[in-house]
Amino acid sequence: MKIAIGGMQKNQMQQEIARVCPEVETVITNDMNAASMLKKGEADYYIGACESGGGSAIAILIGLMGYNKCCTVCKNGGDPKREEMEKFVAEGKLCFGMTVSQIENTVPILMQVLTEHENRT
Repeated sequence: MKIAIGGMQKNQMQQEIARVCPEVETVITNDMNAASMLKKGEADYYIGACESGGGSAIAILIGLMGYNKCCTVCKNGGDPKREEMEKFVAEGKLCFGMTVSQIENTVPILMQVLTEHENRT
């Protein structure tokens, strides 16, 4: 599995992914390149963070990949919910936005959900 990382706190995001899933390949990039990588099959997923979790974290990806491929997994002031993430992944979402304040809480859950999904397919 390869994940493109964009948005704010990219290094923190990469470190958290490596901590919980060291086998996952990551690449820090910008939103435009991430969309290109996803379309070409050079990345499997995109994860981005911003203050709200739904703005600059995934706004460009929504425009380039389509709303049906994008979602916010944790909004500012909220808590990550595994059931919601499982639903998003089952629906075929590839691009995940989250709030920077919840990276450490959201990434472990999201990575577990993505890993389980990849192992089933």
